[in-house]
Amino acid sequence: MKSYSSIKTSTFLMVFTLIFNSCSNDSDEIIYDLTGNWKVIYFIDNGNKITKTKQNTWLDYNNGDITANFTEPQNDGKGEISGFKVTNGYSAQFEIKANGKISIGAVFQTFINEPEWTKLYQISQAEYYEVKNSQLLIYYNDKKNVIAFEKK
Repeated sequence: MKSYSSIKTSTFLMVFTLIFNSCSNDSDEIIYDLTGNWKVIYFIDNGNKITKTKQNTWLDYNNGDITANFTEPQNDGKGEISGFKVTNGYSAQFEIKANGKISIGAVFQTFINEPEWTKLYQISQAEYYEVKNSQLLIYYNDKKNVIAFEKK
């Protein structure tokens, strides 16, 4: 009888372990849908995380935010991006490819009176992107630099 109880317990533990390990954490799921309105929440510049502060941006203008609106890409992977870099608007064309690759064409913008925060927004250098944990991450400089967005 002891042997049967031991087998039963072992079987239960194996089934429980299999079920527990097979459940994925949806928050770690990576998707490639960048369509929509986003705002920058931080940058990673060569390993340093830089967030918005009242010292590096002007909160009186656009709440100090850098924004991006990505249109839904067409069948050929091409779309448009537009937004504000705190005090100035910008726009460009983008193209997405397989495996999260992205390229952004010439950015049409003005540079009048921008705070330090906007100098880190090097969107035209984008190489890769992914949406992970509800954040759009755009990588450049061989993934050493990141622009992190959240949905507006």
